[in-house]
Amino acid sequence: MNVSNIRLSNHQVKSPKQQSGAVLIVALSLLVILTILGISVMESSVIEEKMAGNNLDYNLAFQSAESALREGEQWIAQQSARPDTVAAAAPGAVLNLNALGNAWWRNVNTAWWNTAGNSNVFNPADPPNGVDTMEDELAFLPRYVIEEYDIVCDGAVNDPNASACKVIYRITARAWGRSPSSTVLLQSLYAKRF
Repeated sequence: MNVSNIRLSNHQVKSPKQQSGAVLIVALSLLVILTILGISVMESSVIEEKMAGNNLDYNLAFQSAESALREGEQWIAQQSARPDTVAAAAPGAVLNLNALGNAWWRNVNTAWWNTAGNSNVFNPADPPNGVDTMEDELAFLPRYVIEEYDIVCDGAVNDPNASACKVIYRITARAWGRSPSSTVLLQSLYAKRF
């Protein structure tokens, strides 16, 4: 064995005092990158959770507004005679068309809907199917207003009280989800012959 070869090989291996720490810098850089990725995934999860909660809130409001529309339609269907119309909102009353103004539902707020004399509300002791299971989850019970929208007569009949005429009603329902700020407003038209 040649002594010069041994010395050459000894010069190629660095002692611990001479290492530059490149592995430490690479490891710390990877740790920082993984931490940033973890934080962004966590923030994304929080946002998705909020979106799912908002979607649930909207669905609760939508389903209870649908129930309010059906309640109003059922009330009209149960009437044996054409209900008289009134000029001011009241529970159990049918309003003249646009008695509250043209497109009035755009201008009234939650306080108006929750004022006892302005709209029909479900009887809390006997809410319709679907709302009875959601009642504790809703900010407010759903409410509705019924307006006489139009009278359409068949053929040459001119008497709006004739049985050949259909009375068309517009039902406007408003409902809330868990939060008072999540609201749904729905309308339907319902026709009935008396």
